[in-house]
Amino acid sequence: MDKFQELESYIISNRRHIHMNPELGFECEKTHDYIKIELQKLNIRTYSHVGKHSLVAVIENGDGPTVGLRADFDALPIQEETNLEFKSKNAGKMHACGHDAHTGMLLGAAKYLSEHLDEWKGTVKLIFQEAEEGPNPGGALGIVACGLVDDCETFFALHVSSGDLAGKFLINEGEALASADTIKIRFIGKGAHAAYPHLGIDPIIMQAEFISAVQTIVSRKKSPLDKGVITIAMVKSGTTHNVIPEDAYLEGTVRTFSEEVRQMFQKELENLAKGIAEAHGGKCEFRYIREYDSLINTKAEAIYFENCAKSIFGEENVVVLDSPSMGAEDFSRYVNHRQGAMAWLGIGYKDKYNYPIHHPKFEIDETALLKGSKVLIETVKRIGEK
Repeated sequence: MDKFQELESYIISNRRHIHMNPELGFECEKTHDYIKIELQKLNIRTYSHVGKHSLVAVIENGDGPTVGLRADFDALPIQEETNLEFKSKNAGKMHACGHDAHTGMLLGAAKYLSEHLDEWKGTVKLIFQEAEEGPNPGGALGIVACGLVDDCETFFALHVSSGDLAGKFLINEGEALASADTIKIRFIGKGAHAAYPHLGIDPIIMQAEFISAVQTIVSRKKSPLDKGVITIAMVKSGTTHNVIPEDAYLEGTVRTFSEEVRQMFQKELENLAKGIAEAHGGKCEFRYIREYDSLINTKAEAIYFENCAKSIFGEENVVVLDSPSMGAEDFSRYVNHRQGAMAWLGIGYKDKYNYPIHHPKFEIDETALLKGSKVLIETVKRIGEK
């Protein structure tokens, strides 16, 4: 019991340090250096500055499978509004998605596995990743592309969930998270005085027609049985009340689980935007940016992860989800590279309101973190039985 009390303190201490010192995207140099020092203390061989500031640490322990465990460590551009003693010291930056907890748990797994070599065999690659929150193409791409994880037979990861109470483990046995693409569209017209609209070409009309019509792609071009979302989330145009501007700009997100639907969305969005612009005598600049692929857990790995979790959480606290999330994660790059599964770790409090991830008041019930670390450890200890 004492060794796990010590491990829990280690996990929480690391999590809190990272929480206080958030960094964004590909600019996580100090976080990289902190993790590297912790791994050096544990005498774990580490490849640093993978991609830009990611790390891959390796523990080799005799014959056996090679498994990859991944944690991300970038924060979000959010001003923290909690009252935590260890709240962010960096203005406008916050660990509001739990990546600090992910890293703390993986460091805990690294410590335990390196100190208890008699309990397992094989090789584990501990992947500490930058830029899961972007910018595109995200941090996973550089890790997969570098070749350091090519020998991993499978990958596992946890993601915190404030919508589920601490002590719960949840997983999808297939579709887990959607693909996430971005559209950027500029409608170009002809500026004019608002009192004389016939002398101009109004790009705001084009923009408005597009926003109204775009949902017909979801409702009429896609099978009702397929999952898909198109959301226009940013619109910009004009400078004052009595001038028709030269252009109107918008951005949105496009999400699905099907490559066929993804391709259809791209084609139909472009046709719609250009068709509306042409009908009004204007022009259109259209960009469709492919970002993260859908995360579809491979079933055998998901079931294996479930079984490992049952021994840690208890069977009654392991939940197989019957529907996926339309959120996105670049852990999909690892699964598409080989195979693997991501699961959700409940970190919600029983006795107070739990703010969602990406909220400035997001908090974590840290009592969940030891169990999270222990289930990562279990996936390595039992991998030879898989």
